[in-house]
Amino acid sequence: MKRIFSLLFLAIFTGAFAKVSLPKFFSDHMVLQREATITVYGWAGSGKTVKVSFNNKNLETKANQKGEWSIDFPAEKAGGPFEMKISEENTITFKDIYIGDVWFCSGQSNMGWKLEDALNGKEELSKANYEKIKLLQVSRTMAGTPQKDIEKGQWETCSPKSGEGFSAVAYFFGRELFQKYNVAIGLINSSWGGTNIEAWMSEDLMGKHASARKVIDKMKTMNFSDTVETYKKEFKAWEEKADRLDVGTQEKWHEKTYNTSSWKPINLPVYWSKAKITPNDGVIWVTRSFDLTAKDLASDDIILSIGRVDNEDITYINGIKVGESTQKDLDRFYKVPKTVLVAGKNIITIRVKNTGDIGGFRGDASSLNLKTASQKLSLAGEWRYEVGTKDIEEVPERQHPTKYATSLYNGMVAPFFGIKIKGIIWYQAEANSKNAKEYATMFQEMITDWRKNWKSDVPFIFAQLPNYDNQNNRWITLRESQAKALNLKNTGMAVLIDVGENDNIHPIHKQVVGKRMALIAQNIAYGEKEVPASAPVFDSYKADKNSITVTFKEGTFATESVKSNINGFMIAGSDKKFYPANAFLQADLKTIKLTSSEVSHPVEVRYLWADAPGEIMLYNTSGLPTPPFRTDNWQ
Repeated sequence: MKRIFSLLFLAIFTGAFAKVSLPKFFSDHMVLQREATITVYGWAGSGKTVKVSFNNKNLETKANQKGEWSIDFPAEKAGGPFEMKISEENTITFKDIYIGDVWFCSGQSNMGWKLEDALNGKEELSKANYEKIKLLQVSRTMAGTPQKDIEKGQWETCSPKSGEGFSAVAYFFGRELFQKYNVAIGLINSSWGGTNIEAWMSEDLMGKHASARKVIDKMKTMNFSDTVETYKKEFKAWEEKADRLDVGTQEKWHEKTYNTSSWKPINLPVYWSKAKITPNDGVIWVTRSFDLTAKDLASDDIILSIGRVDNEDITYINGIKVGESTQKDLDRFYKVPKTVLVAGKNIITIRVKNTGDIGGFRGDASSLNLKTASQKLSLAGEWRYEVGTKDIEEVPERQHPTKYATSLYNGMVAPFFGIKIKGIIWYQAEANSKNAKEYATMFQEMITDWRKNWKSDVPFIFAQLPNYDNQNNRWITLRESQAKALNLKNTGMAVLIDVGENDNIHPIHKQVVGKRMALIAQNIAYGEKEVPASAPVFDSYKADKNSITVTFKEGTFATESVKSNINGFMIAGSDKKFYPANAFLQADLKTIKLTSSEVSHPVEVRYLWADAPGEIMLYNTSGLPTPPFRTDNWQ
């Protein structure tokens, strides 16, 4: 009886004094979706009356037995700024609220790529002052079950301070829309690098897969905060041990006088895994010499480029440190004081620390060079290397969403299903190269499921993967799988086959991505059908003796100047062997005739069917490229 009384007293006490609260994404500077019911919701003491005042309207409701409450305000046109007051035992006031368009921006690292790291990023960031563009950076959070709130994050007005670290693609997309429509634009950046689509899908979808089912069941009993914190501590300890064990640092291998004649030869740039260096986690040193003349030292503007290093580098010339970085996917450009260099023989030594990735140099040969007053000296080719941490153990297993299907759906998507949005932009697929064919079904299932939970077939605009070489044709399949989502209504695909970097999974031309997504949004989200959402796309083809004629729909090509020698087309006969085709644009600007001396009776066509297909020549008047396609279903 005493225990029952205590529990009853506790329930009464907590109920009486429970304060009203809301999800963290209800905050100052928030954007509420225009021309849609405005739902405000949160928690309070069971049975307590919650009052909400907004834009000269006063509504109230009672919290249910679970302490949940929700109030719907009628749809409003764009406007602001407004204030909102929510009161029960306490009062919460939100200021600088706008009614406009809310876009949910999600995916992996190319969506999360920072504004300041995009092309001309620092300049772009310095100009990012927009009172009516609001930014919400969602904290990276894994969860075992769908959440009602995010772990961290609140709305901020777009400025150089709040824009730092925000998604470049989302920002450029939102800026285009704001400049076009002059209404408040709310951008929710909910992205996480390196994540596969399985992490962004719900249990309803992934629970059907036996392997995922076991993980999902386990996740429900996990404390992800503790799991991640434990991993961080173990990883930090490993890093400290790697630095402590590094013989190169102890023996000062970077000094010009150190004898490296016993080091093994290696050709750079190269991944450590491809060079078969073991262990490739930990610290590996590389060195080589190069010769300069007095003419090379005539200017102070001497720039060393070593490309992208996985993960960290400290770079020395003649024993003096000239640069260092811990960001694996940024090209390294180090200004070298000419006092460091000498006319004659110079020694460059680089300490590379790999913390669990591929390891090594990610760029191509052109990324290794020294630009002097008189030349651009290539540093690609033969170097020598030595392992500094031969006895280091493996890096602790990374606690990452790719291990946990549904984890990001639960922690970073589900919390937002209670609010209205204008649409979704999505940039992801790179992490699914191992199951590229299956991606087609999963992607369409995810779009349909997200829409079901948002209770609306909101526009869904996605980036098709750009050119990226040496992927064993897996990116071709991924692009094809992505394009199949266009079978769903209100979807649009930003074709990026011309703006990638053949040797870089993270191309920096994010302005183009944002602009193309915004053009598509004008068509499918804002009803401007005169704005093409796509370049001409494949419609039909017809074989006629020694040629094939391909017809395109969705407008015409941009110019008559591209009439022949159009790159990217291949044709095949019944032997299924494809050869480059001679391509001739016809007078109607939407038909292309293909021939090849190698194929006497062509039956099938492929266009841009390569990981990195080379020069792109077919565009519409808006600068959108025609996407890759094939007519065959051969493997």
